[in-house]
Amino acid sequence: MMSSLSDPHAAIYEEPMDERIRKFLKLENYFLKVNYHKEIDSIYDSYASLHNLILIYNTLSRVEVKSELIREIDFHKTKYKEYIKYDNSDKTKLNSIMEKQDVILNNLHSLKSNYLNDLNNDELFQHCVKHHDNLNTEIDYWLTRDHNMRLNQINLWLELIKPIEHSINFCLDILRKSSQTTEVCANNGFHLIKMEQDKKIRLLRITMQSDNYYFPRISLGPHRATISFMIMNEDNKFLQIKENISFVLDLCFI
Repeated sequence: MMSSLSDPHAAIYEEPMDERIRKFLKLENYFLKVNYHKEIDSIYDSYASLHNLILIYNTLSRVEVKSELIREIDFHKTKYKEYIKYDNSDKTKLNSIMEKQDVILNNLHSLKSNYLNDLNNDELFQHCVKHHDNLNTEIDYWLTRDHNMRLNQINLWLELIKPIEHSINFCLDILRKSSQTTEVCANNGFHLIKMEQDKKIRLLRITMQSDNYYFPRISLGPHRATISFMIMNEDNKFLQIKENISFVLDLCFI
């Protein structure tokens, strides 16, 4: 997936290496869309914000994300406790991260097991969940209310799951900053990565200039990953480019 963290001159493509990180990236993407669209005073943006909030709610209803976040942060913390013992480690930085981890874990543990109950019992929200894909007078009515009223309502709903949003952002930020970065050339538009067995790579990131006419297609295996750079022809078919392509590769692991 293409990261929304890209600056105007860089395109960042991310590929998760395990299902937990894939789930966190998907939720991060939904939260970013909710927060972007809710601020814009238009019916279509309010609907887009509501739609992505429903996608978050449906994911949290189906999957135990809270416990996965706790396990993930506990895993990070265990690693940092090992790293801080090294003579050349940045103990100030590691202690600062572990203090933040304690705060995040506290907030997650304080979140009730039935934290979705208020959303489950909200008649308007549940109506939107059930009928947001259909033409519906109730939702149309809500969308035509004053923007401040719509914004306030979305913020109230969001507030109920803020600890989840903050925890996902924290986990992914730490992971993205914990990377092995190399400049790579893909010969004839193809590059093979052999995974080192002693490093548990969680996320693969590719950074390129944003104005390129090609993009990376990433395929994952248990011990390797391949990157093929693709173009789209006039018939909307994707073909591998046969040029040498330079890019920046980040292998992210804790």
